[in-house]
Amino acid sequence: MDEFAERESHSRHHYRPIYSLHKWWARRPGTTFRTLGIAALSEDSTERDDILRRTSAGGLEGKFFEKEGGGLEKATILDPFMGGGTTIVESNRLNATTRGYELNPVAWWTTKKSVENVDLEKLESEFKAMVSDVREDIREYYLTTDPDTGDQEEIQYSLQSQRVPCLTCDEEVNLFKNYKLGHNKSTSTAGVYCPNLDCDSPVITFDRDIKDIETCPTCGTEFDPSDGNYGRGKYTCSKGHKHDVKETLDRLDKRPEFDYYAIKYKTSSGEEKFKHPDKQDLKLVKKTEEKYHSVKHDLPIPHQKIPEGDKTQALLNYNYEHFYELFTPRHRLTHGKLMKRAKQVDNQNISEFLITAVSNMLTMNGLLTLWDARRQYADWVFKRHAFIPRVQPVEANPLNERGGRTSIQNFFDRVYKAKDYCENPFEKSKNSNTGKTENIYIQNEKIDESRSESLQCKTAERMSEEDNSVDYVITDPPYYDNVQYSELSDYFYVWMREVLKDEYEEFESELVPKAREIVSNTNAGKDEKFFVDALTNVFTESYRVLKDDGELIFTYHHNENEAWSVILESLIKSGFTIAGAYPVQSEKSNSTHISDLDNAEYDILIFANKERASEQTTLSQLRQDLFFKLQDMIAEEQERHQNLSQADLGVILRGKCMYYYSKHYPNIYSDGEPVGIDEALDTVDSVIEQIVESTVNLPSSIDTLTQSYAAFLQRGWEDYDDLNKHLLAKNLNVSDLEDEKLVEGPRDKKEPVSADARIHYIESKLNKNGKGADTLLDIDKVQYLYHLYKSDQNTVEYLKEWKSDDLEELADFMAEVTNDDRYESVMEMGLSQF
Repeated sequence: MDEFAERESHSRHHYRPIYSLHKWWARRPGTTFRTLGIAALSEDSTERDDILRRTSAGGLEGKFFEKEGGGLEKATILDPFMGGGTTIVESNRLNATTRGYELNPVAWWTTKKSVENVDLEKLESEFKAMVSDVREDIREYYLTTDPDTGDQEEIQYSLQSQRVPCLTCDEEVNLFKNYKLGHNKSTSTAGVYCPNLDCDSPVITFDRDIKDIETCPTCGTEFDPSDGNYGRGKYTCSKGHKHDVKETLDRLDKRPEFDYYAIKYKTSSGEEKFKHPDKQDLKLVKKTEEKYHSVKHDLPIPHQKIPEGDKTQALLNYNYEHFYELFTPRHRLTHGKLMKRAKQVDNQNISEFLITAVSNMLTMNGLLTLWDARRQYADWVFKRHAFIPRVQPVEANPLNERGGRTSIQNFFDRVYKAKDYCENPFEKSKNSNTGKTENIYIQNEKIDESRSESLQCKTAERMSEEDNSVDYVITDPPYYDNVQYSELSDYFYVWMREVLKDEYEEFESELVPKAREIVSNTNAGKDEKFFVDALTNVFTESYRVLKDDGELIFTYHHNENEAWSVILESLIKSGFTIAGAYPVQSEKSNSTHISDLDNAEYDILIFANKERASEQTTLSQLRQDLFFKLQDMIAEEQERHQNLSQADLGVILRGKCMYYYSKHYPNIYSDGEPVGIDEALDTVDSVIEQIVESTVNLPSSIDTLTQSYAAFLQRGWEDYDDLNKHLLAKNLNVSDLEDEKLVEGPRDKKEPVSADARIHYIESKLNKNGKGADTLLDIDKVQYLYHLYKSDQNTVEYLKEWKSDDLEELADFMAEVTNDDRYESVMEMGLSQF
């Protein structure tokens, strides 16, 4: 499942097109929830390999590829936090009856349209008519003249830079993080922009890679295309005065203003070019603004103010006041025309799907869109779960007749493919032998609105279901303060509301309802207590509606102990007992949302039920048990996943600790007193820290003393007590390392012993027992080979006896941690060299 989930997270629109219907944040892989559904609905005798297994031919097979999971029990599945609809969609495919709750109208809408049926032929016909009408009306505002031919061509992208006056000298400064227009491509020339303010022809194009230093052929200016006049929120004018952008805007009491500095267009022959905007282009911009202002009152343009919030503060800091200000007049005109035309379609269902496509188009068509010079296209607004004001935004042409990633055609295609997937769902399978990937269509399986019993746009803190009426609760709850969904989704909501509020009460409010959104948000006054109480309300309701033999299954993704604490507290307060916790792949490993070490790449799947364990234990006994149980888990995970980060490891261990804690709760005592959740989590955290810092990612076959020495070498010197705490995780103590001459020094400063200092001890072991003796540690072998190599002695007889992949890995580790490549070199020597 991990393998499937990781591939899906890298290319969701290829693996599961249904989840590209509309933007939603922090989606978990559909693969995970399909597997969960099959596991939950299968008979108890079903084994893991029955669901998904690799064949000898390199393919995959199992219930995962069979219609509705191979014929599962008929069940009712409820999701109290629908989000983008993953649980609902995957359960629907498995022929389960689904019910869902979601407070956020954008998420509710996305799920609703994901499961609703539509006539694809009629949908495509109406889309073509809509685009044709809007293009005929405003296509002229996206045209430019090719200076080489004099022909009118359609604009693809208009690049902009923010303009501010220098606070010192009043010079008008256009802000550039860099001066790159585009890297060299087979379909397009490369380009840079000359920073000389007096240059008559600043757009420079060529058929080669961009150099470190470029010279403008027009004015002779030499410049570094990678080094702009803006960075880290500050700009420098041509006279060298440096100021903060936000401070400048505050003093002026203005929002950002932008100038067009380059246009990318495509000729009728297919050639892609860059040009500097000429007078005609600038007149067209002015004409577009006049057109917009003359018709804006007849268009569905949002006028809501941007509210204060954790994420919206970034916009307010730049003096943006209204959501419409995040779009150029040309984009407002285009988006408004498309929304109005989509609304006019007689068939309401088809109209709503077209509205969904236009709304999703906003993810690449606004002033928060960034230009990607390497790929020469506009990137996503929400590359991160945040609003990020841009000083070099790009204005794409959504009506581009040749399509492209920013066009309305692309976003309609996503809707079309999503609904076609509902009719013909498939799984992508990569053959491990051949490397080929194929679509495996699940015959006669589909996503159908008839199985969607109830989708309610309201909080799940009070459900309408009867007691004991649901077989499974499968969900993906909010992750404490990880994502501020309501703040971010206002970006879409304000546009959708203009065309949906008359038909749907869910879109009556000016902005997305936030009062009962279950997140931690200091700006909104939502502290840990609010989060715990609200989440407990939902879990308590889930407990009420769940049948006695039912299960609560959910994913959780957070590496902060505080977040784990509140989840555990909410579960326990609501009456659940954790039955299991398992790590699986979540977001793609190179995701910008998890790119630094403080973020986690794995989800924990948590299984809970209504049973209560009565086993009693003490806090010290729990701590001791965790030492040994979690080490086994570390070894398993490091075997399953290469390069497992400490953050991911922490997520895995916390999830496992939740299982052991709830197993005994509330019968856990310390000095005769019941142990509270915070105290237990502090203990758990200290155990995790101790184990993780005492562990290095070496093969499990490497002996324990060597692993402990390697971890100690990596950490550096410690006092006796700290070293002993780390060694306890390996069931060792300081004297064990001292006996092997691996550690030395006084009690207040224990240090690892170097290879040179251990040689006599290692030689005495060899002289006494021979080179193949069982008493030799792995570190003895590596350090002795290192000694022989360093002193130009023959290593061949020892390499013949000792060399192995695991020992090579240990030598690589020693080379890295000591910064001495000779550890690595001796293992790379071939026996033929002697």
